[in-house]
Amino acid sequence: MRTLLMFIYCLPLVSQAGIISNGSFEQNDVRYGGWSFFASEDVVGWQGHNIEIWDNLFNIQAAHGQQFIELNAHCSGKGKKACQPGKYHIYQDFVTEPGAKYRFGLDYRARTNKPEAFTVSIQDSSGSEVFEQVIDDHDASSWRHFYGDFVASDSLSRIRFDSMVNGSLGNLIDNVYVEVIPLSGFSAAAFSVSEPVTIVLFIFALALLIVTRKPKQS
Repeated sequence: MRTLLMFIYCLPLVSQAGIISNGSFEQNDVRYGGWSFFASEDVVGWQGHNIEIWDNLFNIQAAHGQQFIELNAHCSGKGKKACQPGKYHIYQDFVTEPGAKYRFGLDYRARTNKPEAFTVSIQDSSGSEVFEQVIDDHDASSWRHFYGDFVASDSLSRIRFDSMVNGSLGNLIDNVYVEVIPLSGFSAAAFSVSEPVTIVLFIFALALLIVTRKPKQS
């Protein structure tokens, strides 16, 4: 009974644990209604090309929090914000347990009515792809959500976004996350734990503790 009680109590904590840092791009404060671009080294958690952060620009509200990014970021000058060769891309490395199952996801949206597309991939520490998906069904009027599952093959994994269009317009992204799939054989979608369920489980666990506690012998 004690083992069961500990499992019930800890399950909501595991299911909601976050792995990605700054997945909603809130750490670099941008004025409301504006935008700014940063070298990736100046944005917590992220690396790659420049990162252009919006805060309600053109009255587009973030999918999560207050801010989001445009993958096809602005660049200028000769310093660390200078334009770089190759397609626009950003990535973040995170610790994983080999053999463990994970779910990742993000929200995305088009800036214009022209075709916009990018790839999202999961890679191991050698750069080998564990998962890759082209996302090209953007909508300029609303956010869409994408998620995928993968089994980690390394102790360090990477989530990466690569633009498939040229120019500094397009591919709005927000709410990037990676989380552990808590139980073997269950998908995160079928076994998600919301806050109300968390409260119920806690109350149930507390009740079990009270019921199973034996009174001391006098």
